[in-house]
Amino acid sequence: MSTLTLVVEADGIALITLDDPARPMNVTSPELVADLLAAFDRVAADPTIRGAVLTSGKAGSFVAGGDIKDFVGAHERGMTEAEAFELSHRWNVDLRRVERCGKPVAAAINGVALGGGYELCLCCHHRVLVDDEKALVGLVEVTIGLLPAGGGTQRLPRLVGVEAALALMLEGQRLRPAEALACGAVDAVVPRERLLDAARDWVRAHPHAAQPWDRPGYRAPGEGHDWAGARAALLQRTRGRYPAPLALFDAVRDGLPLPIEDGLRVESAHSARLLPGAVARNLMRSGFVHRQLHKRFAGAPGAYALGLRRAFEQEVWVLIDEGVPIDHLVQATDSADWRDAPWPAGLAVVSSAAGCSPREALVERLLSAVALEGVRCFDDGRVASAAEADVGSLVGAGYPRWTGGVLSYIETVGLPAFVARAEGLARVHGARFAPPPALVERARQGRSFYPDDSTP
Repeated sequence: MSTLTLVVEADGIALITLDDPARPMNVTSPELVADLLAAFDRVAADPTIRGAVLTSGKAGSFVAGGDIKDFVGAHERGMTEAEAFELSHRWNVDLRRVERCGKPVAAAINGVALGGGYELCLCCHHRVLVDDEKALVGLVEVTIGLLPAGGGTQRLPRLVGVEAALALMLEGQRLRPAEALACGAVDAVVPRERLLDAARDWVRAHPHAAQPWDRPGYRAPGEGHDWAGARAALLQRTRGRYPAPLALFDAVRDGLPLPIEDGLRVESAHSARLLPGAVARNLMRSGFVHRQLHKRFAGAPGAYALGLRRAFEQEVWVLIDEGVPIDHLVQATDSADWRDAPWPAGLAVVSSAAGCSPREALVERLLSAVALEGVRCFDDGRVASAAEADVGSLVGAGYPRWTGGVLSYIETVGLPAFVARAEGLARVHGARFAPPPALVERARQGRSFYPDDSTP
């Protein structure tokens, strides 16, 4: 087992230490999962082993979850919903072997455990977290367009209750030790020097440990919860532009009344609609792959960002000249979740009694105007890469997060479809919407702006 060590101590407790030598942090790679399952098969089968403590050999980090660089390419690889379901379901079946090994298992969480790393902790019967403000735990997948697909949507609500779990997951909260202890996300917080001993002590004292949901007579929380009202509020808050929060909510709602195995299948089904999608790809690109560029543009957005803002403002003035009420434009950008839209100076938003303008048409026109300026800058070298074009639009022009930036938005629409839309807008509204020749040729050849989506 190359990614972990298993040492059976004198009192029969197996100390399993995750430490992948090929990576600076442990991730739930196929290699680590295979080694983990082999370790727990031994725990289950060896009569001299009375229980296990699971910890990490990485300083300050337990397990970081999945490999985002691999996930971000799922859309381009053409991953199907069936393939995405199998990915989540196989992980869920594997993790069930940890909590059903028949012996007590305690997680000694020595540092950061987010996403799949914390889901692994949830499969243990007891969670001890180091008393260190940098040791954060939580299910943060929604922030990158996914949902916790390793049992998190089913175990966390069963552990801490529906409202608390939904709040934690939908906001992607990263809990410090005191916060995690207060809400029940962990069972104990101890100084670093006591971490392993506290976990060992619990294993010794609980020889017949089992998860609450595996005990006879268990009833899941959620009865009487206002599911319809809560979902309507969530839909309004996300503007319908982000699929992950709604899929996460539905996984909790639909899975909780069922036995845990059936709930895990529900989770995998809802997850399967997200991972292959463009919005998840966009959020992973902008949130992880382009992290260093974000920092650079935050300090100096430059002439490129100013050009994008000018393109937006000019289109707003044209729409106003065409008679579109200002409040309709505000409603359109709000519905697009374009929260930092660069409004022209001197505009006063006045409520209009006029009939409602076609909101989605306004959204598409404004997004397209800015995207076309972005692709012109990309084509003539004013930005050095697709990543710079995207990040500059997000940071400098407030382009909506779900799009991933101007070029990712064009890919989300689809290059041929975007070219056709731009040509239609050009016929009606003028040459500023004419798609650049390089974009037309790229669409004809079926080429992406990102030839290798696994590269930062």
